[in-house]
Amino acid sequence: MKVILSCLIILCMASILNSYELICLADTPTAGILQYGEVMINTKMYRNNGILLGASVGLFSRFMLGVSYGGENIVGNESPDWHERPEVNTKYRVLDESPLLPAVVVGFDSQGHGVYHPLLKRYDIKSKGFYAAASRNYYFLGNLGLHLGTNYSLENKDDQKSINFFLGVDKSLGDELTLMIDYDFALNDKDPEQEDISFNESLLKRKGNGYLNLALYLRFTDFLAVKFIAYDILENNRQTTGADRAIIIDYNMRF
Repeated sequence: MKVILSCLIILCMASILNSYELICLADTPTAGILQYGEVMINTKMYRNNGILLGASVGLFSRFMLGVSYGGENIVGNESPDWHERPEVNTKYRVLDESPLLPAVVVGFDSQGHGVYHPLLKRYDIKSKGFYAAASRNYYFLGNLGLHLGTNYSLENKDDQKSINFFLGVDKSLGDELTLMIDYDFALNDKDPEQEDISFNESLLKRKGNGYLNLALYLRFTDFLAVKFIAYDILENNRQTTGADRAIIIDYNMRF
């Protein structure tokens, strides 16, 4: 009995140490990072004919850097609404995952989700800004990942500067498919309290439900994957009906 128990513990530890790394879930970052020399190029398609192009690279064994840029009305016969500037993201691995401790990262990400509103200086869902995240992977009929973190967004023209929290889960469904669920408490994105808002108040209306997001990640090869995302299932944004749907195509390579 002791031998069997020992084998199970060793198997579980091995699964933890060798499990794959996800860079992010539907909308929240994990403690996963790109390895040295690894490059990820992605294309995101979202509402209002929005297209976002991004690229990230593992510069060192514990550090990755990325940029992204896009706009709305890219497809169609209307004039494109380009975002004001490219956005950046960085991530540094402070602690590697072990049988006793989770992996921990600190990072910065100025890329939010959805339409960018120039008057409000924000996206539909605010960028994480400065954040810290911890992740732990387990073996449970495949890989099971648990993630949590905290962040402070710089998209605070609405004077909502609260520290925020987020958490998430991912579960592999076979070798090619992964289910992802994350929740952003949105403590920095509630209905504004000001009575005399000088910009478009309707774009700020939130229900206080936080952002619940769901994604299916389908990996065709080691290099190509597609993520189908349903943002804001709880309709925290009063302009959301059902869910805010998006698709991301990821391409990985090494140099």
